[in-house]
Amino acid sequence: MSTTEMNTNFAQGVRAELAAIGTKDSGLQRHQRRARRLAVGLGALALVGATTGAAVVVYNLPGTTSVAPIGSSVSTTTTGTANIDLGPVPANATVVVIDLTCISDNGQLALLTAPSTGSTGPDGRGMNCAGNDGGTIRVDDGLLPQAGSTTVTVTADPHTTWKATAQYATSTITEWGVNSAGQTFGLPNVHGVPDLTHAKASNGEWGYVYIRELQGMEEEGFISVYKADGTTIVGQQAFHVSANIPVDETIIPHLVPGDGLSK
Repeated sequence: MSTTEMNTNFAQGVRAELAAIGTKDSGLQRHQRRARRLAVGLGALALVGATTGAAVVVYNLPGTTSVAPIGSSVSTTTTGTANIDLGPVPANATVVVIDLTCISDNGQLALLTAPSTGSTGPDGRGMNCAGNDGGTIRVDDGLLPQAGSTTVTVTADPHTTWKATAQYATSTITEWGVNSAGQTFGLPNVHGVPDLTHAKASNGEWGYVYIRELQGMEEEGFISVYKADGTTIVGQQAFHVSANIPVDETIIPHLVPGDGLSK
């Protein structure tokens, strides 16, 4: 682990992403909006154990992402922005998997992730440590180190303490299914979101919800859960609206000391 300055271009990307939070240009915010709307029944589909050394598969559904760690994991605990040195990037590595945990109960953490389809640059993940002491997120699509580098960067408030376990991995994704109406169905992944997304109804039945219906909901209520055919209703699911993760704007000047961007 080191607190070496980030590459200037990378630093500019991180700062631009954090500065864009709260706008439509934010990759991290896009991820949060997508995650919030897809929270319907998807909690049980989270990747688990991605840094334990075994391949991880989220059910056997269309659009499934499987992650197979490569080599040894690296664990560290530190305060503020820092780099995690994972060593040389294996030739077959496509992502970095990271378990990121807040030790402090204040400040924010953020890191860049592999770009999703249609993105012009990396996306991002972040977490607010305020009131979340010990909270953990798993990032299964962390951006690989830049060419010639062996490190990934976690940005944080100067006084925010965190720990991470990170490891190179390969990531493969199965194709979405297509029903008789030509609608795609399955799980969201880096390629985007299918027309019908896997979800669990309040009666315990599993099925799919229309992404267009999710996107059209701005208030709490209920949404229909269908079979893969997109017409047979198997139940209803409650829809809950949660706030986006707030990001302290004061974190931005401290992220990239020496890059010429700090105020």
